[in-house]
Amino acid sequence: MSMIPPNRLRARLAESRVVVGTMIAELRQSAVVQCLANAGIDWAIIDNEHGVFSVETISELSRFARLVGVTPIVRIPAHTYETIAQALDGGAQGIMIPRVTDPEQVRFAVGAAKYPPMGRRGSAAGRGHTDYKAGDIVKMMEDANRESFVIVQIETREASERLDEILAVPGVDAALIGPNDLAIALGVPGRMRDPVLEEVIERTIAACGRHGVLPAIHTNDTALTAEWGKRGMRLVSISSDVGFLQRAAKEAADAIRVAAR
Repeated sequence: MSMIPPNRLRARLAESRVVVGTMIAELRQSAVVQCLANAGIDWAIIDNEHGVFSVETISELSRFARLVGVTPIVRIPAHTYETIAQALDGGAQGIMIPRVTDPEQVRFAVGAAKYPPMGRRGSAAGRGHTDYKAGDIVKMMEDANRESFVIVQIETREASERLDEILAVPGVDAALIGPNDLAIALGVPGRMRDPVLEEVIERTIAACGRHGVLPAIHTNDTALTAEWGKRGMRLVSISSDVGFLQRAAKEAADAIRVAAR
């Protein structure tokens, strides 16, 4: 039996055209992951770029997410070995690399995320990523390399201009459009349906097809996210823990006030 838990995101991608995720940006309790699982969420981005999480919290959220069937992906705060290795050793099943501008950044991140011979990740069993089990180290490394998931973010002008170079890096599983930052980088801030932004998104989907990489997107607009799902995105992520909580609370409060007038 493998020490490495299976990555259910990979299985769901094989079964479904689109898988749905969200972002965990603020709430630290494991209950938030259980609620997301109850809602049918397939995967979650634990945001350590703009989020407020410690290494311990990331590990606890990641391990609990695996137990309830939600694949945990950590968005790292910096392109360093430590941020990648700590997230994966703590129990995350993938990493998301923000602010990508060139293929060398991606090669470094993939190398830090994968064990030899694919990369240079240091080997440690009996930790969160193995459910604290020990065993055959060679098999553990092979299984971890197979199950770990690497997402690059396309959110800079440089990335939009070097798509083929970036997506050709071995070990990249998905390319996620960050439309807010990408729109800013392209000079059309806040315009999520601007033709300039849409052209880059379409080019990203096409480049993903050429390199066997899965196209992905995260937005705060349900209709827009669904639209991109129809237009070829395989992984979609919508809103966040904070966004869902505030939106649902506001809708309920507004409806009650209107009815009570």
